[in-house]
Parts: sequence; C-alpha cells; structure tokens
Amino acid sequence: MIIREIAALIAFASATVFGSVGLVGLFRFSDPFSRMQAGGLCGTTAIFSTFIGALILAPTLSIALRIIVIMIFFLVSAPTGSYIVARFIWQSGTPLHKQQKRFPAHTEEEHTT
Repeated sequence: MIIREIAALIAFASATVFGSVGLVGLFRFSDPFSRMQAGGLCGTTAIFSTFIGALILAPTLSIALRIIVIMIFFLVSAPTGSYIVARFIWQSGTPLHKQQKRFPAHTEEEHTT
C-alpha cells in the first residue's frame, strides 16, 4: 500500500513541477506561439501526471476506467483547442515579437491552391 502512495506522490510532484515550468514559460516568452507551446505542453504533461497519480490511487476498477476515459477525452480535446487558438492568432495578424510590426494574415484563398 505504501508503494502506491509513494508512486502517486511522485506523479503529483512531477505535475506540480511541470505546471510551474509552464507558468514561467507563459510569462517568459515574448511571442504568442512560444507561450502557447510552453503552456500547452507543460500543462498537458501536468494534467496527465495528475491523472496517473489518481489512477494509481483509484480504489476500484470502475473508478480507474472513468479516469482512463477522462484521459482519452483530454488527449483529444487539448490539442484541438490549441490548434484553434493558434489558427486564430495566425489569421488575426498578431505580431510575433515586439520588434516586428505585424505579419500578414493569410486568407483562405491562399490555402485552397
């Protein structure tokens, strides 16, 4: 029983570390794509570490299966949300760096060729 708790504690501690690093990355990087990469990657790793810790501590098989279903849903929805935000940032013409004025927003006609 104590080994399960130690393994869950390690998973929760790694989730805390990855979440903190992702938070630092959100404020450290200058352009929106780097911020989204830091936040998305570290956030996803932190959430999965939390789910793995909860999966280790799951008392019954039905609760473990529910956690696995939530993990699969998160695995599908998190990259989709990041893609939607990145595409909106790209199409709105948000400047990448403070020195750069703006990059041209691409239109749908350019992508259909």
